[in-house]
Amino acid sequence: MMLGRSALVVKEVMVDESAEIQVKIVGRKAGLISWLLSLLGIDSTFTLCVYSDRLESREGSLSGMLKTTIPLSSIDTYTTGFAKPFVCLVFGIAFLVMTIFGWITTGSFAGGFVFLVISAVALIMYALQKCLVLNFTTNGGNGICFLFKRSIIEGVNVDESFAERVGEIVKQNYVAQTRK
Repeated sequence: MMLGRSALVVKEVMVDESAEIQVKIVGRKAGLISWLLSLLGIDSTFTLCVYSDRLESREGSLSGMLKTTIPLSSIDTYTTGFAKPFVCLVFGIAFLVMTIFGWITTGSFAGGFVFLVISAVALIMYALQKCLVLNFTTNGGNGICFLFKRSIIEGVNVDESFAERVGEIVKQNYVAQTRK
């Protein structure tokens, strides 16, 4: 998955440092239609697996499947972290301020209700749209960025501790590969 695509909703997460596949993240496109298609087994899914010596990504859809293998020894840099839609926070706070200002100046709560709803939606979007970012740059200079966000429907969440754990596993495996 290349940088610039939208984040995938996490369907499944597995971390087991003693297994062959130490990290496995399965994602699907966001949205209700994609979720319904996943129930029927005809959705496009993306799988990222971290092994002790390589990363493998598999992207499948109705039109085909693409599998990429990256040896850990060929990774130059990697970044793990989170990205949040800062614009939603700004809009949420701005509409909340407008709501309070409207209540103070008019003395009526009815006039600011629409702004309050818009503010609440923007702040909820800010909280729910947090994305796990896994970015790898190979020795050849190619950058690959994986974006995953929590699934409300499936109830699967990825948080900061998960991102740190994935980063630590990749780092440990990378160091082990470069010492060989």
